[in-house]
Amino acid sequence: MKTILIVEDNLRSREMLIKIIKSIRDDVDIKEASSLEEASVLVFKNNIDLFILDIILNSSNPSDVSGIRFAEYIRTFEKYKYSPIIFITALEDPELHAYSELHCYYYVEKPYDADKVASVVAEALEMPRLDKVTHKVFFRCNGVLYKKEISDIIYIENTRARQSVYCVNGDLKLPYKPMKVILEELNSDKFVQCSRYHIVNVDYIDKIDTVNRYIQLKGVKEEIEIGNTFKKKFLKCVMEQIKIIK
Repeated sequence: MKTILIVEDNLRSREMLIKIIKSIRDDVDIKEASSLEEASVLVFKNNIDLFILDIILNSSNPSDVSGIRFAEYIRTFEKYKYSPIIFITALEDPELHAYSELHCYYYVEKPYDADKVASVVAEALEMPRLDKVTHKVFFRCNGVLYKKEISDIIYIENTRARQSVYCVNGDLKLPYKPMKVILEELNSDKFVQCSRYHIVNVDYIDKIDTVNRYIQLKGVKEEIEIGNTFKKKFLKCVMEQIKIIK
C-alpha cells in the first residue's frame, strides 16, 4: 500500500487529482490537506511515498510560494530526503529551484492534463521509499569495526565508563563518546536523546509516562528515564509518531 499526500488549497483541484490517481491504482492511501498546518501533521503521522504539492497555497498573496517552502521543510527529514515530489503550478518557470535544490521529480501545469498526471504519478509510485532502504551505522572498538542496521538498534546508554548499544541481535560495549557525536554518527531522525545518558529509537517506544518521566521500550524490561531538562524537546520530537500515555 502506497501513501500519497496531496497539498492543494482548491477543493475541486484536490478532488480531480484524487480521481486521476484512483483511476490508475486502487492500492493507495490518499491523504489530503488544504493548508501547511494540516500537511505538517500528516507528515509526522504517516510514512508518505509521494508528495503532490501546489506551489501556491494562498492565492490572495501575489508572492506566495508556500508549497516550495513546505518542500524545503520535507527535505529536512531523513526519510523524506529523496521522496518524490510532484509540484502543481500555474507559474511559468518553477523548474530552477525545484530541480536544483529540492530534487523535484516533476511538475504539472494547471490546468491538468489527466493522462500526463496519471503517467507521472504511476512512475513516481514505483520509486522505493528511503526508509525501506537499509541504513547501516558502523561502530569501532579496539581496532574492530562493527556494522549495525539502524532498525536493529533499540537504545544507547552512554556514561563516562562506556557506551552501551542495545540491539535486537546482540549488544555492543564501546568507549565513551559525547552524545552529540553519537547522534551525528547515527544520522537518523529515528534517534532522540531523552536524558543525559540515553538515546532511544522511537520505533521501539511502547509507552511514555509523562508524569513519572519514563519510557517503556518494546522488548526491554528496564524503564528509561526522561530527563527533566530533555522532556519538552523529547516529547516535541516524538509526540506525533507514537501514542503518549499520560
